[in-house]
Amino acid sequence: MSDSAAVAAVTDALHQVLRKALINTVRGLKVTSTTPDEAASGQNQPALNVFLYRMTIDGSWRNADPPGIRPGETARPALPVVLHYLLTPYTDDDPHSRAALRILGAAMAALHDHCVLGPEDYDKSPDLGDAHLQPEPVRITPADLSVDDMSKLWSAFQSQYRISVGYEARVVLLDSARPARTPLPVVRRGAEGRGPEAAADPADPSPALTGVTPEVAAVDDELILTGSKLDAGTPVVHLTHPLFGAVPLTTTAVSEREVRATVEGDELVPGPWSVTVVLTGDDGTRQVTRTLPLAVAPRITTSPLPLKGRRGADGKVKLKVDCEPSVAVGQRVQLLVGDRPVPVTAFGGPREKKLTFSFPFSGPGRHVLRLRVDGVDSSVVVDGDATPPRFNDDMAVVVET
Repeated sequence: MSDSAAVAAVTDALHQVLRKALINTVRGLKVTSTTPDEAASGQNQPALNVFLYRMTIDGSWRNADPPGIRPGETARPALPVVLHYLLTPYTDDDPHSRAALRILGAAMAALHDHCVLGPEDYDKSPDLGDAHLQPEPVRITPADLSVDDMSKLWSAFQSQYRISVGYEARVVLLDSARPARTPLPVVRRGAEGRGPEAAADPADPSPALTGVTPEVAAVDDELILTGSKLDAGTPVVHLTHPLFGAVPLTTTAVSEREVRATVEGDELVPGPWSVTVVLTGDDGTRQVTRTLPLAVAPRITTSPLPLKGRRGADGKVKLKVDCEPSVAVGQRVQLLVGDRPVPVTAFGGPREKKLTFSFPFSGPGRHVLRLRVDGVDSSVVVDGDATPPRFNDDMAVVVET
């Protein structure tokens, strides 16, 4: 989602899209964002004015859970804002001249072809927030303004009517200022709570992948992939991420029903991945099993633990956390302090293992720490088979006055 600077970030991104598209339409054209009466006065060069005249709330998102919220967690819904713009061309001659109409036509064609704002369209300056990380893309669509609507608008502007067109930017999700709550995970579901198990068809000659253990793995963990006919060639385990590509893993053991591999590689980042096995025969033929989901969990590597935190002069507690594998630019990173999610405040690039977090001081105490990257949490469980199951007492922060 986005912070309160997202409105300015989306408006700036819209300006950038139009500037790039209109640079060759009329010589000396500029894109402005003033009120129509100010844009009309003293205009000495061609311009397209993009005026944000109205902001409304999208009812369909009003009571929806914010993106990324998990079952059992609670958070205030995001504020779903719809931005309403009026695009008006200005030239130093007749308001309905050929140049003015050409500017408006080119702007409409540009937004027809570029109707979704992607991460590459935003200025990622710190003062414009993190709108580029919003999981729901902002869509630019024409607004059907009637003659009566246009008449009321231009009367309110107290300016002479000019040919113009309305557009909507939907939807900009603004984070709630109220903190979310992220309860600690369930350590153990039960002795037999394993869920359904898949089995391969013995008559099928193709290799099959039916399971992967564990489903959430950290760096240096061993993966156990089960199935059938997994020795029908030389196996290579591949992890694939939708943004960061594929990473091959070195196999450590192979049998007909089982392949083992170690989670490792400099290209790995925390987050959701998929795993598959590629088998290459002696004659060079390749067989690929189906893919199964696998989450690569971050690991907090800061030493010593537990961390110690104090209230600073600004009333906030600042924590520096080391992690592995490294986190990439564009990933959503949070430190879960007890049941409070805290977004990252300092991040280098393009990869970073040292992260900084800051949160308001709410009193002294000891809080369990988890690192969440793209929805995958670091583990805080020491022994899930113990009675009762135990959390790692050192994986915490002790906040002092």
